[in-house]
Amino acid sequence: MTHQTTQIELNADPNKWSAIGMLSVFMLTLPVVIGIVILAGPPASDSGAALSVGFITPPIPAGEMVYRDTCMVCHGPDAKGVVGLGKPLVNSAYVQASDDEELFRNIAEGRLPDDPANTSGMLMPARGAKGISDEQIHEVVGYLRTLQDPSQPVASIEAWIKPKPEPTDEPVISSLGRDLFIASCSACHGPNGEGMEGLGKPFTTSQFVKDTSDKDLLTMIKMGRPIWDAANTTGVDMPSKGGNPAISDDELNEIITYIRSIDHAD
Repeated sequence: MTHQTTQIELNADPNKWSAIGMLSVFMLTLPVVIGIVILAGPPASDSGAALSVGFITPPIPAGEMVYRDTCMVCHGPDAKGVVGLGKPLVNSAYVQASDDEELFRNIAEGRLPDDPANTSGMLMPARGAKGISDEQIHEVVGYLRTLQDPSQPVASIEAWIKPKPEPTDEPVISSLGRDLFIASCSACHGPNGEGMEGLGKPFTTSQFVKDTSDKDLLTMIKMGRPIWDAANTTGVDMPSKGGNPAISDDELNEIITYIRSIDHAD
């Protein structure tokens, strides 16, 4: 009786065996399908690498970073020089003829306009006027080495050579304010405050200097004048404290005194 009842129950759903058969086939073939999909597509790790290759930007060498932040304003973004300021550093005869110690000393000490070795008449401020460290100077020296190609002609510096002024009987102005001005301001405003075209305005004929109090001049120099400032009419950024954060208020006042001494605005 029990056997007959079981047989009746199995035959009660005629689709049960069909469903069981299809489920069995599906379970047997599922691993095969998954394997085919995996083999047909690229491995996840390779795919990630392939996608990332085109978007990775090589890191900028440390020496080039320091150059961009410290030297580029005078020597140009491509290190091919800015006429009236810094000489070319790409394929530079001076760089190629100097050892690392000489290049380090030149960057660390700078070069005043009246230095006999200075043929451009422009100040090269010590440590880029930003107080860069010894390590950063070594990094810049290493970067300069990468800009040299001895198989190519050296860069011409003819456009940067200024004739030496004729000697005169006029006394040379020598003061702390002038020395500080040359070290911090002359790269943009000229060694004698005569101004530099496309950079800093002249101080020798500045109505602005004449009409502005010492206190306001001190504030302006300390704050700088970015290119977005409405009062900036040159389109060139004036860095805070002339790019020399270490300069004190007393030293800035010495510079202001010197600027007033050379200002002959009506």
